[in-house]
Amino acid sequence: MFDLSQFYKYCKKNDILVIPFNGMPAEGATIRDGSRYGIFLDFTKIQTTRQLRGVCIHEQGHAATGALHKVSSPFETVERSEHRANRWVAENYLTVDNFREAFAAGCTDLWQLAEWFDVPEPDVQRAFQYWTENRGECLSPIKI
Repeated sequence: MFDLSQFYKYCKKNDILVIPFNGMPAEGATIRDGSRYGIFLDFTKIQTTRQLRGVCIHEQGHAATGALHKVSSPFETVERSEHRANRWVAENYLTVDNFREAFAAGCTDLWQLAEWFDVPEPDVQRAFQYWTENRGECLSPIKI
């Protein structure tokens, strides 16, 4: 599972700047300038720690995979890089073993899993769908 300190350690280790920046169209964005990355966080759009955690793991996924796109990119390119970042999140922080542990603890509803992992429900849903639909994992049924 994910802890915010992991995000900041990853950024420090990989020389990624974390920059608060208000007025962005989204809660977070990752950019690259040559070989350097910067992750911008708009704290005016981030209302909860859970939302911050979701933004941070997603943006870390972009930086870890290099899955970036230009603002003017076609929808297909944008979706491809978003999928790569979301896949990285599932494979590193919302793993099959993490889901099985949550199920064993009695979490079966999407909201319960979001509380268990302490990330937003859409992140949990995407990871669950990745494991079951894309990777064919047989996980206990949840109410999504």
